[in-house]
Amino acid sequence: MNYKLIKTLGLGTLGLTLALSSCTDKVGDNEFDNINNGSTSQKAATVQTAVGLLKGAMPLIHDAREHKYQYQFNLHIDNYSGYLVVANSLQGRLPRTYSPNAGFQTGPQANLLWVAQQVVPVINSAEELKVPEMGAIAAILYDFMAAEYVDVHGPMPYKDYRALKSEPPITYEKVSEVYAQILASLKKQQQILKDLNPLSEEAKARLQEYDLIAGKDVQNWIKFANSLRMRLAMRMVKAAPEQAKAEFESAVADGALEAADKDIALLTQGRHPLYTISENWDDTRLNANFANLLTRLKHPALKEWFTPIPQGFKDKEGNVTVEGDGVFAGMRAGMATYEKEKPIFSDSYKKFSRINPSYVTKNVAIFKASEVQFLLAEGALRDWSVGGRSAKAYYETGIRTSFTNEGLSGLVEYVTRKASACPQIDYIDYWDSRYNSPAKENGSEVLGVAWDNSADKEKQLEMIITQKYIANYPLSLESWSEFRRTGYPRMIVNDAGDTGDGSIPPHSWKAPEGKIQPDLFIHRIPFVRTGSVALDDIINTAMPALTAEDKSIFSGQDYQAAHLWWDVPGKGNF
Repeated sequence: MNYKLIKTLGLGTLGLTLALSSCTDKVGDNEFDNINNGSTSQKAATVQTAVGLLKGAMPLIHDAREHKYQYQFNLHIDNYSGYLVVANSLQGRLPRTYSPNAGFQTGPQANLLWVAQQVVPVINSAEELKVPEMGAIAAILYDFMAAEYVDVHGPMPYKDYRALKSEPPITYEKVSEVYAQILASLKKQQQILKDLNPLSEEAKARLQEYDLIAGKDVQNWIKFANSLRMRLAMRMVKAAPEQAKAEFESAVADGALEAADKDIALLTQGRHPLYTISENWDDTRLNANFANLLTRLKHPALKEWFTPIPQGFKDKEGNVTVEGDGVFAGMRAGMATYEKEKPIFSDSYKKFSRINPSYVTKNVAIFKASEVQFLLAEGALRDWSVGGRSAKAYYETGIRTSFTNEGLSGLVEYVTRKASACPQIDYIDYWDSRYNSPAKENGSEVLGVAWDNSADKEKQLEMIITQKYIANYPLSLESWSEFRRTGYPRMIVNDAGDTGDGSIPPHSWKAPEGKIQPDLFIHRIPFVRTGSVALDDIINTAMPALTAEDKSIFSGQDYQAAHLWWDVPGKGNF
């Protein structure tokens, strides 16, 4: 499939051709091989069983197991966010960043179903077992996973998965409908927990046993639920602005994570999966986008989170391209990669900036307290009722919260850095100069850190989203979603040769008259079509649900460049 075919066959015809020809039972690696849908009982028999199920669910939310983390985030979403890049071709199975691999793309759905199998029995038995707080927490976990999943693929079987339905037909629901159900559920669950707070001594003891991510404090679960409500409300600001405002203000009033709070995160005890994936497996490296941004802004996280390229590094022609030390090198998305078993890989991108060894001690982040401050900053910018502080105040608090929770120094110098101290810089591929990108072409723009009261709202929004993007690392799904919503931070476009499933346009392609010009980035992962997924369900409910809300040039097609409900093409941020 390519753009020549699109113009020849017409969009609708090609979409049908793809839908009928791309279904396979097994393709390469497949996380569904490890799923036994329906194997978990619909109810927990005892309170202690429910405790064990919740405790088992926590490490699966953002999977702490290296291989599973790869499938959930690192093989695709980490790349799409501009944070990291798959460094090698994985034995030829992923030759470019956007290259579809059906097996690799099953990770987000696999983790959703694993978590559902753990938490749904608790939801269903909470009243009978007289543990309402556990039922509410279990529902929050399901809603968090559903919120992440729907932002990956689009329409999803929210009700059917919550019922642990494993046999077709499975009914996919529109993104707007899934959002509405998640938001309603989260509001309900946080109120249940509020009404039960303070918990009984027995409930407190249970929480100490199964809570691995929220500090074993029910108040943090209330804040977590409301913070997620804020995130989702802001996400739909283009698609449903009045509803977004009302939902956001309601969540703020109900109480979200505060600047002094710790992040919602899984304690890994010195084994962050990204370190192993990078250092031991050589499967991921710093993305050119993130390297360029951190370097321009002189952010201290660059040297704390990543390692410099070796001094004396030589390009493919044998020329020394890194003469000094302390140079950080990111890989550009979309470029062709090598198999790591070949000697040329050891001489090339293997030596680019990897995850710093100190990162192994980091917890696996799930929701960061700093994100709430940046959400409040955007809310203030939109003149919503968010607590009376200015966008500037929330913005600066967000940066400070990030520095504190990440253990970074140099806050005062950083937060006062003006645009004049952050000039554009060229992207240099120290191995292959064909992938160089001059500053004027790489999407970057002069942008400082110090709040600019004289700037218009659009520029101030760019500042907010850019700093949220940095602070949220490595939460790649949230950052990719916000990039799709706002267009920020500005990113270096993928290499012209990487058109993914054929829907990512070549740099010179122009849309037909009357159509919105598509951008050069991926907007979703197509529906999973492997393992236990039924093609009939995709055709009968998933595609109609996607088509009903997709306003892009790819409406009606299961493509990477199709848009989700909240990702409205051609609509400005204000």
